[in-house]
Amino acid sequence: MRNNPLIGPIVAIFSAIAFFVISLMTWYTIDLGNISVGAKFAEQYAKQAGFATSANAWEPWGLLSDFLMLAVIIGAIALGALIIAGGAETLAQSAGLLGIGIVGALLVLFHILSGPQPSAIVTVEPISWLGALAALGIVLGGYLSFDYAQHGAAGTSSAPDAWQEPEETASRGGLWDDQDFR
Repeated sequence: MRNNPLIGPIVAIFSAIAFFVISLMTWYTIDLGNISVGAKFAEQYAKQAGFATSANAWEPWGLLSDFLMLAVIIGAIALGALIIAGGAETLAQSAGLLGIGIVGALLVLFHILSGPQPSAIVTVEPISWLGALAALGIVLGGYLSFDYAQHGAAGTSSAPDAWQEPEETASRGGLWDDQDFR
């Protein structure tokens, strides 16, 4: 994987797009039948008043959470595109992509694990875990991009090995003699 600089940004971009699409699906449903007193009344009232009994990832958490999710999606796509285009500071952009992915994954996991209240009547749908997987895909893309930016392609490192044989010894086929210890 380290041999291709485009793998990380492409994974991050496709994961961000998948996260956006999945975030528009139903993540939470409300089962009014779980209300201990007046379940039939609550169901009838909700139906007549036109209240929603389901929500996507954007609806139950408020404006700040919506801005964070939008920033994660747009940021992952933009930084991935900049890395692919060969921006000036690939290491900084890759670190930013990794950071954005981590923020997005933590936000989604918080949303899933805490769930909207009251938790007795709200069910977290399995599609939300697919959204968490997409957010983790952004983290993976950021990590792969950061790893490539930091180390480059495997086997092309310009860093010296831990131990290199002296040139004189190498020219003699690796044989040591008294000259080597003077």
